[in-house]
Amino acid sequence: MRPLILSLMLCGTGLPAVAAECGSIVPSVCVLTLGARAPTRKVLTVQPVATPFIVGDRFPVEGHSLLMDPTRYGLQPSDGTWRYYALRGVVYRVETGSDIVLEAIRSRRTAHLR
Repeated sequence: MRPLILSLMLCGTGLPAVAAECGSIVPSVCVLTLGARAPTRKVLTVQPVATPFIVGDRFPVEGHSLLMDPTRYGLQPSDGTWRYYALRGVVYRVETGSDIVLEAIRSRRTAHLR
């Protein structure tokens, strides 16, 4: 195994420029036509989305998911005066009687909730 690694290291200095541009030590892996550019790194950017409800709004509890186990998502357990509802990756802490939003919570643990 060591002679193979040593031979690859010695051959690595004489590789064509095409293989060096694509980041591979094996020239057959990089198949670039003449005039083609080397692959570039793509970066995705995510635009922040505004929450549909803010503190003080009335939350329509009748059509949304109630979180039954808030501790599973790193949230405090409900004391009965408020409950958690999920909508589009945001968890809302809603007052029980008046359905007023008390807090909008975003975190990695709740981002998948719909």
